[in-house]
Amino acid sequence: MPIERKKIKKPYLLLCEGKDAEMFLINYLNSNVLAKDQRFANDIQVLDFGGNENLSNFLINLKNMDRFDQVTSLAIIRDAEKDFEKACREVSGALKKCGLTPLERCGSWDYDDTGLKVGFMLFPLSDTAGTLEDFCLRILSEKNNENILFAIDGFLDKMESSYGRNYRRKHKNKLHTYLSSSDKYVTMPLGLASSAGVFDWGSDEIEPLKSFLTEGFKE
Repeated sequence: MPIERKKIKKPYLLLCEGKDAEMFLINYLNSNVLAKDQRFANDIQVLDFGGNENLSNFLINLKNMDRFDQVTSLAIIRDAEKDFEKACREVSGALKKCGLTPLERCGSWDYDDTGLKVGFMLFPLSDTAGTLEDFCLRILSEKNNENILFAIDGFLDKMESSYGRNYRRKHKNKLHTYLSSSDKYVTMPLGLASSAGVFDWGSDEIEPLKSFLTEGFKE
């Protein structure tokens, strides 16, 4: 969705990479786990900045939008991809390019000269390479999900070794095979599945994200 069609509506902005991440975060913010603190559902606006290469231009345009001066906290969440340290440098460089505080440490917050609070975090929330899909595989709500994922690993390995399949993004294949194996989630993209109960929002694995958001989006 082009930046021109977006409007700043809330004091806390959470920028993320892609539509799936946008829906995932919106559903988490509106989950029962966070319901006791109305800031999560009412005061945080989630915006998809597109691909990682679009972040700098998105931030530059965002700063020129109406009501940006009313934003008190700005967070960025994207995938670490194949290189965690490189991803940190890319986010810091994008912030610096548009005149915001460059941050080097994932999960940290700082203030710029105007008083704007800025922070960033990377999926899979573990200071390692990986993606949102890798993280999602760790917070599945189904009790026997480990056994199911083990079977899916065997299936994908067999497809590669015996049928010549080459999975360049095996984490995505694994997660979507999991979703397709259930009648409940078979037709759903990740964002929609996140609103249908596929994830355990109370998992200990998601606590780093909760702590990050709580720290950055507080009065």
